[in-house]
Amino acid sequence: MFGNRALKLENQQLRERLNMFLQVRDSLGQKMMHLMLDAQGRIVTANHNFLAELQAETSAVTAKSLLDLVPVHLRQTDHCQKLQTALQQGQVYVGAWQIENQQRQQFWLRAGLCPVRSHDGKIDHFELYANNLTRTIENSQQHDALIRAMQRSMAVIEFDMQGHVLAANELFLRAMGYQLADIQGKHHRMFCPPEITHSAEYQQFWQQLQQGQFVAARFRRVDRAGREVWLEASYNPIQNAMGHYVKVVKFATVITEQIRQEQEVATAASVAFDTSNLTDQSARQGMQVMNDTVAVMNALETQMAKAVDNINDLANQSQLIGAIIQSISSIADQTNLLALNAAIEAARAGDQGRGFAVVADEVRQLASRTSAATVEIAAVVNRNQQLSQSAVAIIEGSQQQAMQVNGLVSQVRTVIDDIQLAAKKVVDAVSQFANRINTTR
Repeated sequence: MFGNRALKLENQQLRERLNMFLQVRDSLGQKMMHLMLDAQGRIVTANHNFLAELQAETSAVTAKSLLDLVPVHLRQTDHCQKLQTALQQGQVYVGAWQIENQQRQQFWLRAGLCPVRSHDGKIDHFELYANNLTRTIENSQQHDALIRAMQRSMAVIEFDMQGHVLAANELFLRAMGYQLADIQGKHHRMFCPPEITHSAEYQQFWQQLQQGQFVAARFRRVDRAGREVWLEASYNPIQNAMGHYVKVVKFATVITEQIRQEQEVATAASVAFDTSNLTDQSARQGMQVMNDTVAVMNALETQMAKAVDNINDLANQSQLIGAIIQSISSIADQTNLLALNAAIEAARAGDQGRGFAVVADEVRQLASRTSAATVEIAAVVNRNQQLSQSAVAIIEGSQQQAMQVNGLVSQVRTVIDDIQLAAKKVVDAVSQFANRINTTR
């Protein structure tokens, strides 16, 4: 009686344990991909989840070896070799491996393979439960590939949240002239000039990073030899799984040569700016000189016109004087003739006319001197008229030249206007260019 009761109790316990295991199996089968394999690793059954994930029919997988689902070119990978060993030796296997469906689509499975043995210890079959990790693993691979690419092409250095160096890649070390052992555990300030590390901006820089704010800009640093190195970089705070910031990763590109070229361009732009300003000022001064010259030439032209008028008036007066001289000359000739007649009459009168003859002779001599003087005056007047005409011709020629000068000055003023406009455009363009260079530093 007592033995039967013990057997019943044991049987009841075994049933309960079996029921528990069946519940676990059913729960796993509902949530996970499941395969049952025979002792040789051939698929006996596949649940709905497995078929749905692979977009396959039962007939496409049943009786196939599990390894047949692995792409041929991947069967020699470490993952597949470990799976194959587990099947051959009846061992437990947990890991990730790749399979493909009939459409040649590949999937990553995270699987657990469990051998099930019979009472005699032989492998009866295998139970395999898996999850589809394709998206997770591919994303991880892409992320790793991206990191490797950045490591190959960019200078990378890692700091803890207080600014101490954790690691650095070869590109960074080469750019700064260090070995990793030289900088590991040292503070970030070793790469900065003293005027930067002693500034309030530097303290604020690390406060921003510690608060999880990334910082991207151009940074002036110094290498091991104290030479200036320019980096275009971003400092990126990194969180752990708990959401805590644990380190800062800096990705950088060395732009020292580019900065030097920009500085040379900026210097050239500054020279061009100053030269253009000087050209503009010179053009303004030249324009003022041209305006003053035009004013002087206009005044000179006016004075010349007045001089021509005055000389013409003198010429007219000379003509009047000539007419008067002709009248005086005519009177002198008549006086001389009268004196001659008077002398003849005095001679006829004898002694009574002797005194009158003396007077008549004096009058004749006076008339002769008057006639000679009028001839000299006429010559002077004629010479004055010639000089006046010559002066008028010279002044009129000067007027024509002054007008030509005014025309040339007008052309020069137009050219200076163009130079001034071009200089202003150069000043504006160089100023904008210099501003853009300064804002990108």
